[in-house]
Amino acid sequence: MSRSEWEAACHHGSTCALTGSAAFFDSIPGSFTVVNGPLWCYFYAMKYVDNENPMASMRFSCTQVGPNSLVYGTEDDLCKGLSSIETYAKPERVFALNNCSVSLVGDDVQGIADQMDLPWPVYAMDSGGMKGSFEAGYSAASLRIEKEMKTKEKIPASVNVLGLSTVHMKGREDAEEIRRLLSLCGIRVISMPGGGSNWDDIMGAPSASLNIVVRDELGLSLAKQMEQDFGTPYMSCGLPYGTDGTMAWLSEIIEKLRAGELTRASHEAAKLKEFLLRKGNNLESLWGPLWFDAVLISAPPSEALGIAETIRSEWIDTARLVIHAQCETKKSTPAADAIRVVMKNEKEIAKDYEDWQGGLVLSSSHETHLLRRMGRSFTGFHIALPSHDEVHFSDLPQCGLRGAGYLYEQLWNAKLRK
Repeated sequence: MSRSEWEAACHHGSTCALTGSAAFFDSIPGSFTVVNGPLWCYFYAMKYVDNENPMASMRFSCTQVGPNSLVYGTEDDLCKGLSSIETYAKPERVFALNNCSVSLVGDDVQGIADQMDLPWPVYAMDSGGMKGSFEAGYSAASLRIEKEMKTKEKIPASVNVLGLSTVHMKGREDAEEIRRLLSLCGIRVISMPGGGSNWDDIMGAPSASLNIVVRDELGLSLAKQMEQDFGTPYMSCGLPYGTDGTMAWLSEIIEKLRAGELTRASHEAAKLKEFLLRKGNNLESLWGPLWFDAVLISAPPSEALGIAETIRSEWIDTARLVIHAQCETKKSTPAADAIRVVMKNEKEIAKDYEDWQGGLVLSSSHETHLLRRMGRSFTGFHIALPSHDEVHFSDLPQCGLRGAGYLYEQLWNAKLRK
């Protein structure tokens, strides 16, 4: 494979920090976002968010800065952009974000907005924070929100769930399943920043007894800052998958929180496990064991590692399982024979595709399209975005107990398609 072909397939799998910060802000109901930059960056970020959060475009606008503004400043553009929102909408708050080129101008966006005497608050991003990947932008946005939080009295047996995003595959559904599971255990969820929580709940985050980080690349920076500012301890535990994996995840949280109990969740998990076992045994009698010669999982780290552990320990047999983590991670799992980081271990990743002889692929459309262009056979389904040739309209999550049934059926359907 030529270098240019590989770069076109692999290097364009991520998104920019502007998109990550916009995704975080857009997840807060009642919030509007104005991109202080050209239309190209605006359309890219807006469409990415709108794909998973329909109607997001109605809360997205752009100042449409021109070449002169990059020399003389964007104050006029920003004032016009904010004033236009006042004429057609009644937002609860507005977030003003610079794109990369406008960041170089160095305008005091917050100061410009504060002088306008608008009927709603405007929260501007530090221009220097708009560099890097989706994960960097999301993290910067969460830290910007943290500056608005105030110290509150701790509520026993309560948590915040950090690192969720409504623009990840099944992100909204996963958030609801996590909330449901924790509630089953008698644990109160105060907020899920980035996962659909409203402003008041997010501002109440300092009252939680514990921060649960489900994606380090998105939530760890906020957890560390809240520990420093509000004394809130945190734990990094990833996302829960499968029946055994979900129960282990809940047990870990209960032990750290020193509150909650597993009775109701254990009862539900036991019933589900028996149901899936019987269904699986019936299918095995007809089609043989759930075996794949090789498994490739390409997704954000928490999804990739968690799903790898679950499918190999609970559901399938395979000779080799390789993970392509879509951003940097310090975590690993014995369930994987190899873990490679996209944009870092490119030679090894390219060789994985070149040597591919068939098997199960759990990924986004980037990976499946690449394999098709290379003429490689595979079966599988998407666990990460983008998903160009599959759509998902149901409220089923990928994680937790409800997600266990969804993933198990998808694995069997992948085998049957093969």
